[in-house]
Amino acid sequence: MRRRIKKYISEELFDIFNIAFMLLLCVATLYPYLNVLAHAFNKGADTARGGLTIYPRVFTLENLRTVLSNDELKQAAIISAARTLTGTLLSILITALAAYALSKRYLPGRGAILVFLTIPMFISGTAVSNFIVMHHLGLLNNFLVYIIPRAFNFFNMIIMRTYFCTIPPSLEESAEIDGASGFLVFARIILPLSLPMLAALSLFTAVGHWNDFFTNLLYIHDHRLNTLQYVLMKIVREHNMMSFINDLRIYQTGRTGEMVPQMTPESIRNAAIIVAVFPIIVVYPFLQKYFINGVIIGEVKE
Repeated sequence: MRRRIKKYISEELFDIFNIAFMLLLCVATLYPYLNVLAHAFNKGADTARGGLTIYPRVFTLENLRTVLSNDELKQAAIISAARTLTGTLLSILITALAAYALSKRYLPGRGAILVFLTIPMFISGTAVSNFIVMHHLGLLNNFLVYIIPRAFNFFNMIIMRTYFCTIPPSLEESAEIDGASGFLVFARIILPLSLPMLAALSLFTAVGHWNDFFTNLLYIHDHRLNTLQYVLMKIVREHNMMSFINDLRIYQTGRTGEMVPQMTPESIRNAAIIVAVFPIIVVYPFLQKYFINGVIIGEVKE
């Protein structure tokens, strides 16, 4: 009886400790995000007082409205959206085609092709050599510089190839007996069965395109082709922050009668962060269901 009581007490203590630890972990994880939201939706003059935690003291939408009112940012958002959509679709398509071909054991020279594609993972070019290549390809100040260099991803190809190898060959054989071509089998059988994997890789690829500003920094000098992340990076830099605020000419009368900006660098910076991450947060729930669905739909009876 005593052993049972001790066991029950120990289990209860473990549950209490486990719950307390998980709550503490959740608080530590969520606090930075809530703090950014609080700064983004709090009045700039009040933010300057400090002491802001996880909720805005003086709620306002002026910070977001100020960031979104920038014409350059609007153009950059269109470029980023076009780049993310086009780049993701092209990358997934090309990578999936390569993975499907390399998943076939009867492909001539399959081992040599895999070795050839593996080499760039260990030996890659420098920023200078890449710049020279882009220059000779005519991709400088060209929208395609966002798309073409990322059109094939070897790591994603390995994941897709491994996944395609798990699909029963009987499905393809039955379709080929019915007269389906290789492209038809790929489009009507392989891709629909691979939606969970393709959704996950599409999300990773889209996030990579959306968050990238280094390509813009190296190869684009035309402001009409700037991406959203690059423009936001310029806004949050300290020596550009006040000039950005001054250009908007948003002031209020201070206590001594002087005109002071309604916005502060901290409020603008956090509002810019919200603008940058919001599209990904919106898209993620629509793709999450594919992560928990079954890998293969249907069954094959031998």
